[in-house]
Amino acid sequence: MSIRALIVDDEPYARDRLRELCAQEPDVAVVGEASHGVEAIEQAHATHPNLLLLDVQMRGTNGFDVLDRLTGARPLVVFVSAYDQYALAAFGVEAVDYLLKPFDRERFREAIRRVRARLAGDRSTGLADGISSAVRETVISVTERSATGAAPKRIVAERDGRLFFIAQPDIDSVEANRNYVNINAGTDKFTIRWTMQQAESTLDPSLFLRVHRSVIVNTQKIREMERRLHGEYLLTLANGQKFTSGRAYRRQIQAHLKNAR
Repeated sequence: MSIRALIVDDEPYARDRLRELCAQEPDVAVVGEASHGVEAIEQAHATHPNLLLLDVQMRGTNGFDVLDRLTGARPLVVFVSAYDQYALAAFGVEAVDYLLKPFDRERFREAIRRVRARLAGDRSTGLADGISSAVRETVISVTERSATGAAPKRIVAERDGRLFFIAQPDIDSVEANRNYVNINAGTDKFTIRWTMQQAESTLDPSLFLRVHRSVIVNTQKIREMERRLHGEYLLTLANGQKFTSGRAYRRQIQAHLKNAR
């Protein structure tokens, strides 16, 4: 399906940049441009786009007001903004993506790939309930990471079209699951599109320990550890989960034991 894009931004340079990026995508046609909210609504009703490249803050209105005032079938939305504080609201209106200015061509192409998948009705790309994981990642970075760059106190996970805020101390373990990780927190389980490296860098290092290339555990939830052959350990968590550590992580585990003493 071809993409009919309406560009909405009050900065001429930003509109020019978006037009140039759209021209490099063979299936994207720019059907109109608008510099403010009222004009955007008029253009949308006249040109019937299936994609809005929508700025958030504009003169006299904002992108969310534009969406509220549209009638008929709403086009897909990729927000384009220099302000990150609106990411959570973007999640609420099921935006496909949230592009933070400045962004490069590859980041734009990633957003367009997500648009193509949504238009094709492809749910296998991680767009649970039509909500882009890219927007969720923006929510994580905006709402949970402190200005000092410290590890976020909570993890934001998506399930059944809703956001769940998980306090890190409540997490028992994190397990690799192909291109995702499973987060086990009590009786709840959440899936996030992360690599184990991303999970390890996000979690509080004073609380979490990677014991295997596929497993990270909350050290406060370790009930007992049993030595095995070749420097491996069998870890049992308070919830009954059992993990065998990898040989490559022996030093990290021993350092943890030393610090714990």
